[in-house]
Amino acid sequence: MPIRRHDRKDLDNLEALILQNDGQPLHGEIDMYRRICKDCEKSPYTWHFWHDLRLNIPINKQAEIQIDFFLVCEKGAIVVEVKGGKIGMVEGEYYYEVNHQRTFMTRTPFAQARDYMQALIDSRIINRSQIYIDTVCAFPHSSLEHTTDNPTADLGYKLWSRSKQEDESVSFADFCIAVLNEDRERCSKPFYDLYPDEVEIAISSLLNTFEDRSRNPYSEHSIQSILERLHIDNLSVFNSLQKNDRLFIEGGPGTGKTTIAKAYIDKYHTLRGLYLCWNKLLDARFRHYLGQQGFVNCEVFQFASYIHKIEKQLGLPFTPIEDISSGKAISHIKDLVSQLRSLPDFLPYDYIIVDEAQDTLDKGVSYLINGLSSVTADGIKTGRYLVFYDIEQGYHYTSELSEQMVDELYPSGAHFLLDVNKRVPTNKEIVSFANSLLGDKSVSDVIADIEESNYDSVKVFHFDGAKSIVKHINSIKKDIKTSGTPWDDFVVLADSSTKHQQSGGDESLYDRIATIDGIKDLTPQNICSDTGELPFTSILTYKGLECKHVVLVVNNRSDVDKLELYVGMTRAIVDLQILILE
Repeated sequence: MPIRRHDRKDLDNLEALILQNDGQPLHGEIDMYRRICKDCEKSPYTWHFWHDLRLNIPINKQAEIQIDFFLVCEKGAIVVEVKGGKIGMVEGEYYYEVNHQRTFMTRTPFAQARDYMQALIDSRIINRSQIYIDTVCAFPHSSLEHTTDNPTADLGYKLWSRSKQEDESVSFADFCIAVLNEDRERCSKPFYDLYPDEVEIAISSLLNTFEDRSRNPYSEHSIQSILERLHIDNLSVFNSLQKNDRLFIEGGPGTGKTTIAKAYIDKYHTLRGLYLCWNKLLDARFRHYLGQQGFVNCEVFQFASYIHKIEKQLGLPFTPIEDISSGKAISHIKDLVSQLRSLPDFLPYDYIIVDEAQDTLDKGVSYLINGLSSVTADGIKTGRYLVFYDIEQGYHYTSELSEQMVDELYPSGAHFLLDVNKRVPTNKEIVSFANSLLGDKSVSDVIADIEESNYDSVKVFHFDGAKSIVKHINSIKKDIKTSGTPWDDFVVLADSSTKHQQSGGDESLYDRIATIDGIKDLTPQNICSDTGELPFTSILTYKGLECKHVVLVVNNRSDVDKLELYVGMTRAIVDLQILILE
């Protein structure tokens, strides 16, 4: 099988191309370059080859990693650390010798190779759940055959030395295969060979990754700086979370789910990601945020819009939104993913983030995770993803169904519960009243509790007609204009029944508010623009978003849905007004 060199150096001119800092040829790497190419050409496997792979990933005290050779075949990937010249070892310490002068190494070559391997894993360049990755060391000019006198700790089987280099009957490709096979056997979990088409997908992803970093070198953002900019105070939480490839994060309003998603995208901003949500307004706002930050590698889509994107790519008609919303299109979505994977230019995402997953768990989002986050089409078990959800906000179906769906996915990843409200203290008062809606209390009981408590953060106003509600909203507009507070720090949210209940005529209360002068009826196109108007939409349309000052309009002339009111109340960060039409 051929070797596919992703490094196009002229084999006859390596002495002029592979040089030390002083301009002298690096004979160890030069000899290994030619030997690897020669032996891999004769191998029954197809080998992909990189030389001098430099990535700006800080590790230990180094600002970057520099991998001498990186090889990938159906068996897995190999990091090759090369040391030319005379290499020796005394009591476990390695040295190189020049003119009979010994210089001891601060870190063993095997430790260096492991560090580089771990850096590729930690930086999400390599997903070890999908591609097995290992290390070997090559000392082509040294007679060293063992790494220790202790046979149980000896890594000699991973060492390519002068005796092998000078023996033409020994293949470096076979040597790497033997190391991969032996180390895979030692793993507690099974690793399998990739199929040729899976290798092609994996290599395409790696090529894209490495090429992106040559143009825009990868730099692992400081976690602390990310957290400070995003105002996250749980450094230890995020630091722990980002060690896991598959995460299910449960948390109520204000616990920082979406902010952690932003931090993840920030930290791995050069990786190719997909962010999915159910809400079109959240889609628009998140897309705007990533655009402001210059994060172009993470696609943002509302769930149904992403299904339509796939259908457009495949040349298929669009599935009706109502079929996607009702969950009737699940089998179709599974088939779409299969067709998408069959395209010649298919590439899996490096990661997928599903925000507000309680709205998409019953609509086929697991098929997207499984097929689009994995080289081997088993992304639920081997891909990289973050699934954020709040069972209590699963408005369209029961909590029991939502919990059951999450439970089925749990064995494949880590579960983390965010149970601390990260918003301002007054918000905790609001959330406390909202949480009481989830118990046995009625809407009227909760409203009575709010009025009796008389907190400044939550106020209730009663009105006998739409005209008086409009008057109150106009007074809010006047106060905002007088104070100079940004208009987008406020939002008016109406419950669903306001769209249907008539208010003294053919016009619904919702439509009446939407036509007030100076009201901005929120759309994906205008949500991120400052129009000098008071934003307005329905509670459910705004689900997943938040705002400092929230004004709820509730129609008490029909039954008020407790869960919808809960969603509306928990949108508020600082304070909340509840306007009730009696």
